[in-house]
Amino acid sequence: MHTGGTVGSDGYQVKAGMTGQALQLDDAGTDMDGVSSAVKSRTSYSYGDVGGDDAASALNAFVKAWEAEAKTLASALHELGGKVQLAKKTYRGTDGLVKTHADSVSVGGTSSLTDTSTQGGRTSALSSY
Repeated sequence: MHTGGTVGSDGYQVKAGMTGQALQLDDAGTDMDGVSSAVKSRTSYSYGDVGGDDAASALNAFVKAWEAEAKTLASALHELGGKVQLAKKTYRGTDGLVKTHADSVSVGGTSSLTDTSTQGGRTSALSSY
C-alpha cells in the first residue's frame, strides 16, 4: 500500500491530492491484472468439470470474455492513473507560472504581493500568495 494518507477508524485510507488518486487508480489496475491472471488459469473446463460439452463450451467462452474484460479494465485504470499524474505535473507547472506572473504585478507601489499594502482601502486578493 502506498503511504501519504490517513487511515480512518473504519479502516479506509484517505489519500490527499492528485498523487494519491493516481496511485489508487494504478493500484486498482494492478489488482485487475491479478484478476485477469487468476481467470486465465481457468479457461479450459471439460465435460467432466461442468457436466456437459455445451456447458463446458459456454463456461469457457464466459471465462475468456471475463479475462478480456479484466485486461481492458486494468489497462484503462493504469492509463487513467498516468493521466492524473500528468495533469498534476501540468497544473503544478502552470500554478508556478501564475505565481511568478502574479509576483511581478505591482500592487500599491510595491513589486511583491506578500506585503499587505492596500489600494483604495482594500487589501489585494493576491496578497496571500
